[in-house]
Amino acid sequence: MAKAVSGRSRTGKHLEEIDLLPIMNLFCCIIPFLLMSASFLEVVVIEMAQTEGISTSGAGATANLMRSEEDRLQPKIIITDEELFIGTVSGSAHVCYALETELNGEMIITFPWDSLTVAITEVHDILTEAYPQIEFHKITILTVEETRYDNIIQAIDIAIAAGFDQPGLQVAPTASVTSAMRGGGN
Repeated sequence: MAKAVSGRSRTGKHLEEIDLLPIMNLFCCIIPFLLMSASFLEVVVIEMAQTEGISTSGAGATANLMRSEEDRLQPKIIITDEELFIGTVSGSAHVCYALETELNGEMIITFPWDSLTVAITEVHDILTEAYPQIEFHKITILTVEETRYDNIIQAIDIAIAAGFDQPGLQVAPTASVTSAMRGGGN
């Protein structure tokens, strides 16, 4: 007697194995390409401290009296939309005029940075010779509110290269910056 056909086979159905070789080849080609096209950023931290001596309540006079000699003689790089100055509490001197150049189809304001390099190096040398007992490290970058970020960073880099390794940033309205250029500001 023969058994009835049940429609089932006693031999198990084998699933075909998935061929992973093409996908692995694809990943082997993509990973080096992604690594080569990735841009690795360098994070730079700029430490800023609150500017001393600026107060609306009149407490700035006491802070000014308590400053160290270096703080009293601390130079400033003053950046406006039209000119660049370098100054101290004694006054300021014109360094260069702004240049309007085209960058990626947009007109931007920049400066001839070689002029600032020469001027800031001279200021550092003069201060170091006049006050040999003081090590000058601090400088303030005084800008108007509309100053380009690239201009501020360029001024900071030049100041650091000249020996002022503790730059500070002060952003002020145009009227205050004009007052500082005349020697009336802090």
